[in-house]
Amino acid sequence: MTHKDFIDKINEARVETNLLSDEYWATYSDPSTWQFWYLIALLIIPLVALYLLLNRKRFFEILFYGYTAHVLYTYFDAYMSKYGYWEHPYMILPQYPFTLSINASLLPVIYLLLYQFCTDRGKNFHLWLLGVSAVVGIGLVELHRQIGIFFLYEKINVLQLHETLLNFYMFVGYFILGSIAYWFTKLFLYIKHHTHAKF
Repeated sequence: MTHKDFIDKINEARVETNLLSDEYWATYSDPSTWQFWYLIALLIIPLVALYLLLNRKRFFEILFYGYTAHVLYTYFDAYMSKYGYWEHPYMILPQYPFTLSINASLLPVIYLLLYQFCTDRGKNFHLWLLGVSAVVGIGLVELHRQIGIFFLYEKINVLQLHETLLNFYMFVGYFILGSIAYWFTKLFLYIKHHTHAKF
């Protein structure tokens, strides 16, 4: 098979997958389902909370952390979904098969408000991050598994944990990504304070 043939075959498969995704959305995930409205709530409520709670004196720093978290969670989720470690069976729009409400709103807002809380009050961010990542990665993920919003496949179980402990991987992932966003933000602040750059 030539290079062009491969590209054409990949494109055909992508178009077929998109059509299948559109059909699935229209049948199981459109505005007539409670899952659609649940995802809408997960998109809007955190943004309202952010508007009300954001420390506007540190607007750019805190939103930089949130944006970094959003990018990391979105790429992480896209990779894990693409390679079959988990699946989000419901979506707001079929053009965005990843969970827009969770990766673009819920997780970034939870974690940036945690960052704001810890840095405003001098709390140990990583200690609090452990707790929040456990609540989100174990508690919220388990809730979403139980109500059918999220499927976590056995393929993720590289440590051969019991099936009930699969959420442990989510906890670890959220903790690592939250830490990376934290240190990336600290690097950003270091550059800002040690150069004459105007941000």
